[in-house]
Amino acid sequence: MAWVRISDDFYDHAKFDAAGALGTALWVAGLAWCNRNLTDGFIPRRVALRLLDFEDAAEAVQHAEHHAGGNGVTDASDHEDLGPLLARFATHRLVAAGLWAEADGGYRVHDYLDYQKSADQIGSERKSNAARQKAFRERKQPAKPASSATGVAQGHAGGNAVTDCGVTPAPNPNPPTSPDGEVGKQRAGARTQPRIVGAPSEAVPAKAVPLVDACTAASLVVAWRLTSAEWLKIEALIDRVGIPALVEHARRLHASRGTPAHSARAWIKDWAGLPTGASAAPSPPDQAGRGGGEVVPLRRPLPSYTDNLVAGLALLEERGN
Repeated sequence: MAWVRISDDFYDHAKFDAAGALGTALWVAGLAWCNRNLTDGFIPRRVALRLLDFEDAAEAVQHAEHHAGGNGVTDASDHEDLGPLLARFATHRLVAAGLWAEADGGYRVHDYLDYQKSADQIGSERKSNAARQKAFRERKQPAKPASSATGVAQGHAGGNAVTDCGVTPAPNPNPPTSPDGEVGKQRAGARTQPRIVGAPSEAVPAKAVPLVDACTAASLVVAWRLTSAEWLKIEALIDRVGIPALVEHARRLHASRGTPAHSARAWIKDWAGLPTGASAAPSPPDQAGRGGGEVVPLRRPLPSYTDNLVAGLALLEERGN
């Protein structure tokens, strides 16, 4: 959008008294049209007669004629529309006042280029503004990282068209089952991260990897994103109850409930109620088959440090709730 320049005291000039109200309105509209169409002050005759709609002025003239008994303007032609007649009247007043000058095919605004910008100036400013805005947008754009040869090769080989590199697969919340203990080796080889109590973690402790593998092998696929405190409870349950009993109890819960668990967190409370040594190993071969021998139960082991720590954490949670 561009603007035209008009002095705030232009109406005090004698030329505008000679042009009258209709001529002054047409002069202002002519300035705007020339600036918008970059004509350097030239207005075609057909455009000049249609720049303004003089219908309201025609109604005012007809109203005045009705009450005054005639009007010199409207009496010039009894069969012509009054609006175009007033448009020609306004252009004649502008030419007579010296605000417009007749030219070949139309009119030219008097001293237009003394106060308004030329078409060449406006075009040059537009190009300069466009170049400045383009440079500003380029400075605001983040720098693009240089693509390595490997990334480009992967992009041509079916990689991601946006990043020019291979597509990263979705993460698997459960580690794959491995009879050779490859999961445990990978976990052991990974860099150990400090545990933060209360913060969920996807890292399965080495002690709990066999339990995760056993559950996965039993088609008990759940998420193992647990807090450090919950992992401590599971490690204590592994020591106290045993992995086979934990897996068997989880399988029973999975089959009995209408909605299977989505996270291993749902099993911890039920696992905590299992008796100690629920998955006792079978009797050794040398004791199996002895007739008449009385079985002497083993002494119940004392609570370990992990059991005491888990019990303390559970007590703190109950007090916090």
